[in-house]
Amino acid sequence: MLKNQIQDELKKRLAERDYFFVPQLNQFRRVTPTGFQCIILNWIPGDNIQILEVNLAVRHDAVEDLANPFTQGLPELQSNNFTLFTPLGKLFEQPIERFSICCEDDILPAVNAIQKGILSRGISFLERYTRLENVDNLYNTDPETPTLYLHNQLHRCMRAIAIARLSLRPDFERLASAYREQLKKLGVTELVLDRYDRLWRFLRTYSMN
Repeated sequence: MLKNQIQDELKKRLAERDYFFVPQLNQFRRVTPTGFQCIILNWIPGDNIQILEVNLAVRHDAVEDLANPFTQGLPELQSNNFTLFTPLGKLFEQPIERFSICCEDDILPAVNAIQKGILSRGISFLERYTRLENVDNLYNTDPETPTLYLHNQLHRCMRAIAIARLSLRPDFERLASAYREQLKKLGVTELVLDRYDRLWRFLRTYSMN
């Protein structure tokens, strides 16, 4: 299968950077002290063609462990949640970059383009946001302004205050209040606001020791 050939070719190239393939999730992962970095293959089936999108993600275990109990995330999926997720193409100011795979001749050009994108900007992106202080800056510099790499505003609000608490930000209360206002503007239900408030109260007394 063309899909397997592309995956096998990427396995050889990404193994040099300590990424291993997780076939059931179509992901290449590299374990970090705080979670993992991830290169995700999103396959879109078509008639006599496979469309491939490549996404990048970073997980911070501490952030996800704090936020997940207060979201609607399924417990069995919690260990696979991402703290940050973006299409590779966005690093090149493209909304989405898609590769059309029709035959074997399409394999090497696609793999070469993916490798080039990962090596030129993807790896530095993943390394940058493996550092919690950079994730904090991305999430919390301006709570009211959308950011390029965060698409779900509800999840942003939940994770943002967890990140702020883990970063020991002195403006934690101001940020938490600002994100609550964002949720109200989004028109979320009272149940969601209640979950947010419970997370806020929990984080006030949370100790990392």
